[in-house]
Amino acid sequence: MARRTDLGSVQIRNEVVSTIASLAAREVEGVIGIWQGPIWMRPFSGNPGVQVEIQDQEVRLWVNLVVEYGVNLPNVAGQVQDRVREMVEQMTQLDAAEVHVGIHEVKPRRS
Repeated sequence: MARRTDLGSVQIRNEVVSTIASLAAREVEGVIGIWQGPIWMRPFSGNPGVQVEIQDQEVRLWVNLVVEYGVNLPNVAGQVQDRVREMVEQMTQLDAAEVHVGIHEVKPRRS
């Protein structure tokens, strides 16, 4: 994503938006981590657990989670959507039009 300014352009790579979304999702209570998928599915760079699509000034995100056993899954997913939207919009000034959350794994939290 590139934005023109009086002094030139500002570019925010999809990988940066992916990292913001990943960190924001991990802030939510009950999220253990970002699901990375099997090794053969992982790209050479970027975060395979968060996909980003930017068009014009809108961003669409797909966040794949590992969640703590015993939590309310719909509540955690909703909190992740809210937190990811808030942080992406705050840090990039893009409109987070869609935040899709997939829960791929449930694990006990290690103490």
